[in-house]
Amino acid sequence: MMFPLEALSAAIAARTVIWARLALRWQTGQVQPNHDKPVASAVLESSAWLVEVMIWGTREAELATVRLADDRIVNSHYDLSSRDDLEAPLDELVGLLAANTVPGAAVVACG
Repeated sequence: MMFPLEALSAAIAARTVIWARLALRWQTGQVQPNHDKPVASAVLESSAWLVEVMIWGTREAELATVRLADDRIVNSHYDLSSRDDLEAPLDELVGLLAANTVPGAAVVACG
């Protein structure tokens, strides 16, 4: 069963107030066929951070971030069972950007 990729755009848009509070500009892209593994993505940027959130029809999600001050990379992988599972990566993103709370299963690399 394919994940409803349009859910990413709606979930990002639902957090407009949060993104504004964090001084983030954001945009979501169209669903791309990606060689039979459809993908949707969103890009968020500020003077301090670069962020990409990607979800695939195969129910996988990736959160990739770069803190520009020191090039620290924090990336996390998620397996999504339902639309509700999309909340976790976005909530963890807010925690990272607002309070420097690194997601538990994240890979962290310093630049």
